Amino acid sequence: MVAVSTERRFDRNERMFGATGQAKIAATRLAIVGCGGLGSAFGQQAAYLGVRSFALVDADVVTESSLNRLVGSLPGDAAAATPKVLVVQRVIRSIEPGSDVDAIEEWLDGPRARSAIVGAHVIIGCLDDDIARLELTAITSEAKRPYLDLASEVGDGAEWYGGRVLFAEPSRRCPYCLGELDPDELALAGLSREQRIARDKSYGVSTSELGTRGASVVSINSVVASLALTELMVYLTGLRPPAIGLTYRGERGVVLRRTDEPTGPCPYCGRD
Repeated sequence: MVAVSTERRFDRNERMFGATGQAKIAATRLAIVGCGGLGSAFGQQAAYLGVRSFALVDADVVTESSLNRLVGSLPGDAAAATPKVLVVQRVIRSIEPGSDVDAIEEWLDGPRARSAIVGAHVIIGCLDDDIARLELTAITSEAKRPYLDLASEVGDGAEWYGGRVLFAEPSRRCPYCLGELDPDELALAGLSREQRIARDKSYGVSTSELGTRGASVVSINSVVASLALTELMVYLTGLRPPAIGLTYRGERGVVLRRTDEPTGPCPYCGRD
């Protein structure tokens, strides 16, 4: 096999933001919390950009239904119930074998997970529910770490589909004070599964629908991940200030930029 030189690997990156910018990217440690469709796409792209230090946090495993969107997953991973963090670790190391990648098979509230999050320079949230987003907001705010929050969603019947990226900063803004969290979902945080089932039954929700997830498509996740990585890139290299929020509306083929800062105090990010 002929060895391939990597001396000019990032030449095209450096033509955009310089060798100093590339060095800042390489020196950044990311914590990716949630390694499903969004987190796996983000991890792959971040490795290509030149990030070389990662903490991957997720206790979930690959299932057959994951194979349509989990970047790097293989049919054998579903059969073996491979942890998602190990799939993303494998992808990153296939791009750069020398990368420092800690795969943490814990949920957000696990001790190793929390330590990895507060030890990162930037946190990337790729979570499925707003209760977990609020918990991650509290952790990142207390640790005074910037936090990119990613979300994608497909409406019933694909009448609308897309996603969004928020750039949260302690004492400035977070998903809560930006009004991006569902108050009804947050209200369920203190209920047990049995209480949630009883509540949903009382509102006429079919028990067959409980605990199910909506549609999720690799291309939509990848667009959102790319938008988020670009905001991380400009933040680290100083090309421009990152956007407060970007919303991808796939059914319209547009990306909308949010420019308004939240007003008033916030109990989570510490905004006065």
